[in-house]
Amino acid sequence: MAKETKERELEELLSAKDPKALIEGMKFENGMRLLQELVSQVEGGGMELERSIVSYERGMIVLEYLRGVLSQAEEKLEIVPPTESTSS
Repeated sequence: MAKETKERELEELLSAKDPKALIEGMKFENGMRLLQELVSQVEGGGMELERSIVSYERGMIVLEYLRGVLSQAEEKLEIVPPTESTSS
């Protein structure tokens, strides 16, 4: 994905009034990429304190969403124990 697109998505997330609505239905991979970008920016320093705080809060929202996606995937992949077959 182009750098401009990543930056635009990140800016949309940081400025969204309802970030949960913005990420709802997002693909897991896109959410991971967004979370990695948030972490990278915060760890890189050079951000104003307020923007760092907003980035952290939005990152936690993305993380919560991704955990939910993983939980749903685990439920789908859960192996159901085989039923005992009746033998004569």
